[in-house]
Amino acid sequence: MRLLSDFDGVWTYPDLEGDAQRDALEAAFLALVPPTEHDLVRGWIEEARATVMREPHRYGWYVNGRISAFADEDPFAIHSAVLHRLGVARATDALAARLAAAIEASGRTLEQFGGESHFAAVKHVEATRGPAITAAAADAGRAMLAGGVDIVVVSNSGTEKLQRWFGHAEVPARVHPEGAPGELRLRGAARKFVLDDAGRRPLHVGALDIDIARPHYESVLLEEAPDAVVGDVFSIDLALPLHLKRTRAEWRHVRLFWLVHPYTTERMKQQIATLAPGEVESIEGGLAGVAERLLEIRG
Repeated sequence: MRLLSDFDGVWTYPDLEGDAQRDALEAAFLALVPPTEHDLVRGWIEEARATVMREPHRYGWYVNGRISAFADEDPFAIHSAVLHRLGVARATDALAARLAAAIEASGRTLEQFGGESHFAAVKHVEATRGPAITAAAADAGRAMLAGGVDIVVVSNSGTEKLQRWFGHAEVPARVHPEGAPGELRLRGAARKFVLDDAGRRPLHVGALDIDIARPHYESVLLEEAPDAVVGDVFSIDLALPLHLKRTRAEWRHVRLFWLVHPYTTERMKQQIATLAPGEVESIEGGLAGVAERLLEIRG
């Protein structure tokens, strides 16, 4: 039994990192203008946040000119969506145009500007609170490893971060391609968010129109051939596995676990609920809920 697992939102509860990114992004915006305009920029940011959450299907983590994850999918996505909103608004909004031009004049793209705020936020939280794999997730991981479940963690986060955080939580792990029974295998910097330059491949789930043209992630999924996949950001973690489950005979048995957290929006719950029974299993209670189901099968 092999479980392919995401990291953030599965082994962690990223509310503090999300709050820290909000603050880091705001500080980065304010650094672009003189102090006399700080209140003006703060007002623009607040309006942008409200706009992307009113229309989360239109804004999100914008990659290669397309949405990789919607604005309302986790505590990080809203901040990427604010940068997406900036890129859209610059054509008609003078302040947005100035902010975007200032970012680009520094030699950064809007996506790079947002990425810097994310890395700064995670670094700040790690320095002040320490690595934050939850105790419940660590216990669930150890229980699954002891029960013979082979777990590979496939994450956009860097491998060094994964090593530090699992080491701090005392969950045994090795870096791919090395592996050993009773230890996690870590595949960081997996670029699951990257969309294919060749164009979109849409997957429709209710009213959701999700781009599943993710060549790096697809390569890992086909190589690993898991028996189960778990994640909290449906667009990034589970949409492509769902397509494989629907279209490949060797994937029909694969169980897909979508973690439902307090930050999961009603919009996303309603759309995932339109799927046929058995296609995706919505799990409350985090990774412990997944462990309960998988160990029940093995028992």
